[in-house]
Amino acid sequence: MSEKILLLRSLRSEDEMDRRWAEDYQDEYDRPRLFISDGIELSDEYPAGLRALYRLSDSPAFGDVYFNPQHLFKRQPPIDDQGNCVRDGNLIQIGSVDEQSLLLDLDTGAALIFDFLYFRHGLADGFVLECPDVAELVNTVALGPRYSAIHGPHGLWAEPWWTDDPWYNYLVEIGMIVGS
Repeated sequence: MSEKILLLRSLRSEDEMDRRWAEDYQDEYDRPRLFISDGIELSDEYPAGLRALYRLSDSPAFGDVYFNPQHLFKRQPPIDDQGNCVRDGNLIQIGSVDEQSLLLDLDTGAALIFDFLYFRHGLADGFVLECPDVAELVNTVALGPRYSAIHGPHGLWAEPWWTDDPWYNYLVEIGMIVGS
């Protein structure tokens, strides 16, 4: 994770994404596709993976994956369409993936993407994907080959949305996604 974020900084990727956004995508996206600020220290109450990310960048954004500022972290039990909690645990929302929630299990350190409207996509439950920790989510999803799975399995989409996503295409260009 840290090597990839350092590479993005060395390539001046934030400036490049801003340029592309202004030229090609200003009507499609209302938020920056990449945001890497200076880091901060989080308290020990948060798992190591989240603390490591925030040490590198406070509330970063990678394509559709947005991490909240610490003061916006909040308890967020995942519920089904009947309002029932579908997973026990000490879960907080630490960000968003488009309209979905980016959750963190404070007990295990697992990072999850949860879609509260999962039933409209025909998913069995709302868990779009899960990683054992935030560092892996950033490394393999936000900055890696699993980015194209952030909105659910490929079979849900008549057209592969990721081939038109400027962040996905940039990751391919700089070699963070290979073989697509």
